[in-house]
Amino acid sequence: MKSTQKDIALKLGVSTSLVSRVLSGQAHRIGVSQRRIDSILKLAEEMNYVPSPAALMLKGKKTQTIGIVVYDFKNPYFTALLTEFQKLAHDNKYSLLLVGFPERIPERSNLIPLYKHSVDGVIVLGSYCDLDWIDDFKNKPVARIGHGAEDKRLWLSVSVDEDDAMDKILSHLASDVCAKSVCFAYKPIEIYQQRKLAFQKAAEKFDIEVSFERDNGAGGEFCTGKAIGKSILQKGKLPDAVVCANDTFAMGVISALSEGGVAAGKDIAVVGFDDLPASSNYIPTITSFRQPLKEYAEFCFEAIISEKPMGVRSIRGQFVPRQSSALKKH
Repeated sequence: MKSTQKDIALKLGVSTSLVSRVLSGQAHRIGVSQRRIDSILKLAEEMNYVPSPAALMLKGKKTQTIGIVVYDFKNPYFTALLTEFQKLAHDNKYSLLLVGFPERIPERSNLIPLYKHSVDGVIVLGSYCDLDWIDDFKNKPVARIGHGAEDKRLWLSVSVDEDDAMDKILSHLASDVCAKSVCFAYKPIEIYQQRKLAFQKAAEKFDIEVSFERDNGAGGEFCTGKAIGKSILQKGKLPDAVVCANDTFAMGVISALSEGGVAAGKDIAVVGFDDLPASSNYIPTITSFRQPLKEYAEFCFEAIISEKPMGVRSIRGQFVPRQSSALKKH
């Protein structure tokens, strides 16, 4: 059960008002001895006392709570990102308040917890989001992880360098796999359209013939990948490699190719994006591009805690080669 100031006071046989003054740092003003202050602080720590956010808010103090708004709970990439936030919150003695929007459609009714519980700032997870709702938090720092139009209401917008990512992926396919033809697999949403453009630019540098396969994603990410894999098989001549807009697409593509007798990593190279935890355990293990999740989380925490605008940041990630692109073409 949560300990209160009254519990501490009863245990020490002192008044609740004295405990309150000590915990708020005001005890010296009324001449409380250092010995008494130390005994109260020690017991508060032993009893795991945590100040009430509501009380802190009334006093105009920070509540040590950050709101996290997720635009797509179905995407495992965001799950991995939330893990990094939880680590940071624990290390910095912050709490996270998690809300989100079904089907990426912002509804203020989904934000009720943010209105009911005061937060020190808000972090948005998702690219190309409708951000009109952040006007309700104009006095709070708001940071976004993802791409999108520049928005002066954001204190920070941080995302991966897509051009650098595709340069690294296609450099690997051109030099290590000797690929001459590469297909890009995606579904038509804005973030993947941007990734597609970066893919096209990089392909020109390496003189690679490109093709594109897309699916509307109605059946989920894995099913999208399977549909694309089946489409590639139906066209007869296989490309040397398939670059997928995310790892779950890559898993579906590999599954469909395998069912058609084509082995990723032996007959064709397959590359994903995001480097989800499951990618290193899939069969074959999936070559991917790792987004800098830890750095994203650290930048966002800094923006919220420091309350200083940090502008737009583009961070380079890491290419991770694995079995799904291990073949050598000649």
